[in-house]
Amino acid sequence: MSNVVATGGGRSFVLVLGIDLNDQQSSGHAFDQALRLAARIPHGEVHVIHVVHPEASAEKSNEAAGLLKLYVSDKAAALGLGGPLRTGIHVRRGDPAKEIAQLAADLDADMIVVGTHKAPHLRSIFVGSTGERVLATAKCPVFVAGPRPSPQPSHIIIIEPPCPECVERRSATQGREWWCGRHAERHHLRRHHIYSYHSELPFAEHDSAVTPTGAP
Repeated sequence: MSNVVATGGGRSFVLVLGIDLNDQQSSGHAFDQALRLAARIPHGEVHVIHVVHPEASAEKSNEAAGLLKLYVSDKAAALGLGGPLRTGIHVRRGDPAKEIAQLAADLDADMIVVGTHKAPHLRSIFVGSTGERVLATAKCPVFVAGPRPSPQPSHIIIIEPPCPECVERRSATQGREWWCGRHAERHHLRRHHIYSYHSELPFAEHDSAVTPTGAP
């Protein structure tokens, strides 16, 4: 059972998002990450899938489809994303890991996002989880969005917002230059990092002889 709730044109970046309506805490974080990612990519397309029990009745499947459509609409509205985003709604019966990976194969997806309620440690996230089984099966990259950790007061990291002038500079140069004039100065760069370099792959033969911005 599938339904497309918004349309757009052009070649799409296809992202498949596995949602468990019975575990909305982990699914909610995965949804937020998936939509933010897709919204930043031109012609981004998100296909949201919920897998019901193999023996689920048609009535239960239809009910799940209605709940999923409502959930997606409410979450997208809460995120306040600008502009339309092509979104597909899918309900399938069977094993969640298999059906998520199969939908991604059917759509030739570029990425899969699944949520987990487990603690954000690699071992606990992957061992025995749906994410682990999808990762072992899928033909495209898989992103496992775990719950946000609650940092201890002594370990809280303060992340500064991006410099508006740097953002404007990147936009004006189409990414050819990263920093504004102030942040491109070597003494300023050293406050945060000691190496900032921009080139295209493969590197030119003599790139190693060039002194990158911010290098000693």
